[in-house]
Amino acid sequence: MSAADHERRLILKVSQLFYRSGLSHTEIASRLRLSRFQVARLLRTALDDGYVTVKILEPDRWHSGLERQLEERFGLRAAIVVDSEDISDGEARLRAADAAGRYLGEVLADGDVLGISLGRTVQSVVDQLPDRIDRRVEVVQLIGGSSRVATELNSMILTAGLARRFRCAPHLLFAPAAVAAGSVRRALLEDSEIKETFSLFGKLTIALLGIGSLAQGETSRLLYGGLIDEDSRAGLLAQGAVGDVLSYVYDRGGAILDSAANDRMIAISPQQLLAVPHRIAVATGKAKATAITGALAGGLVNVLVTDSQAAGAVCGG
Repeated sequence: MSAADHERRLILKVSQLFYRSGLSHTEIASRLRLSRFQVARLLRTALDDGYVTVKILEPDRWHSGLERQLEERFGLRAAIVVDSEDISDGEARLRAADAAGRYLGEVLADGDVLGISLGRTVQSVVDQLPDRIDRRVEVVQLIGGSSRVATELNSMILTAGLARRFRCAPHLLFAPAAVAAGSVRRALLEDSEIKETFSLFGKLTIALLGIGSLAQGETSRLLYGGLIDEDSRAGLLAQGAVGDVLSYVYDRGGAILDSAANDRMIAISPQQLLAVPHRIAVATGKAKATAITGALAGGLVNVLVTDSQAAGAVCGG
């Protein structure tokens, strides 16, 4: 038998064991007395030379085309689009939250530092995560809380809930999202516990974020959270405001706008946020398309989990 024939027989044998019998690289290497590197090379050759072909059967409503458009247009690490045809806004939000939780489970590794913002969809992500996640991570609150009753506005509650999934102690900000004056902010940042949490902002590897909309007719969490009033919103809209991430307001191009609350925020800064490797935003609804577009255009997020109607509006805009 020639060397070429022996190579072909080995390629076929390795392919059958891997694709038909379901053996791992290590198991195949042990059985055939090869190294795992040799097994990997033979499997790659099987694909390259046509011994093995792979056919991906996409479900009718798997929106891979929209995902590719979003990734290519905005340079995203990943875009995940769940189907939202013929379902309620609430169901679309839950589908996106579940997809975001699954993605988070894939990218999280021991040693990661995970930051969390606030918002209804972010709350849904936390609620749908497993009760126990086997990862050793640090969980950090990215923005202060609110005295309002709504749970999604209280980032301290969301942070504590997320930390429980990992059986770890949360790093909290015992302060509101925005204080009365810059002098109050400076005084609070001298508190040892707040200072410790702020020190982790530069070590974040993953941030889980919501996207808020400032469009007229939309309910703004900045309004009912008390960070701005109607006059402030009118002024921001006049500057071209479309949405917010972590209560930092931006225009359609993603540029952060001057806001009366910016120098009073107890939160990670936009510059620190942009340094986080995985900035995962979860946002749904066609009404949020403009806000999503701005967040993507400004690079505030680099992983998007959304629904097909919102994604279609972003890609068509």
